[in-house]
Amino acid sequence: MQSLILFIKGFIIGIGKVIPGVSGSLLAISLGVYKKAMDCVNSFFKQKKESLTFLIPLAIGVVLAVLLGSKIILHFITNYYVFTVVFFIGLIVGTVPSIVKENKMSSKDYFIILLIVTFFFFLNRFVYLEEFVPSNNLLSYIYIFFLGFLDAVTTILPGVSGTATYMMLGSYSFILELFASPFSQLFYCILFGSGLLIGLILMVKFVSFCFTKYEHLTWVVIIGFLFSSILSLFLDIIDYINQTNLFSLILLFLIGFQILSLLDKEE
Repeated sequence: MQSLILFIKGFIIGIGKVIPGVSGSLLAISLGVYKKAMDCVNSFFKQKKESLTFLIPLAIGVVLAVLLGSKIILHFITNYYVFTVVFFIGLIVGTVPSIVKENKMSSKDYFIILLIVTFFFFLNRFVYLEEFVPSNNLLSYIYIFFLGFLDAVTTILPGVSGTATYMMLGSYSFILELFASPFSQLFYCILFGSGLLIGLILMVKFVSFCFTKYEHLTWVVIIGFLFSSILSLFLDIIDYINQTNLFSLILLFLIGFQILSLLDKEE
């Protein structure tokens, strides 16, 4: 039963990775598996059995969701974008009370959060590059490797949406196609996967160091990312909310919010 719950949580996190504006790591915090996953990776060689028992079902859920979810989510984003996003806003908002309650905030902390929210607001609204089209040259190969590394960074850093970042860089369509048909672009997958693996190793070490040395400040930054993500998602859909879909959107929000209580938290 424990493995099944971890698989479901991993699947939700994986789906969140391919939704524009949604942070997979933020969902991991919402579902209570983020800190535990970091600890398992860091202590892997000391506690192999315990780490594998936790990480394998979680990772299978994430990978399966990304591979299958890319096509499914592409359909829902195209046809039901607002409804899909509102459901994930519910998941993210569901974690706010517990995180804020566990970390007593000062006026200085709120100021830092405000700065982070303001920075990401302007970044998400005004920074967009042309669509990336891969070509067979060294610069393109390096860039695909960098995209893999960036995926690791956005996977580990809570509140930083990989999909939103890829959209700003003009690489979202390329990444979706890569996830949807990995075997037809095997060389690109190897480049992307290499960057992802190296990035994961470095970022896990970095985040673990931050939690060890600056735990409170790290949580303050995470809360800032969290509110930035919620604001960004809400601003993206606010123009599409009307009397016709309001009830359905509220219902989906509440369902997303309540899912956190249905899946017993690990932490």
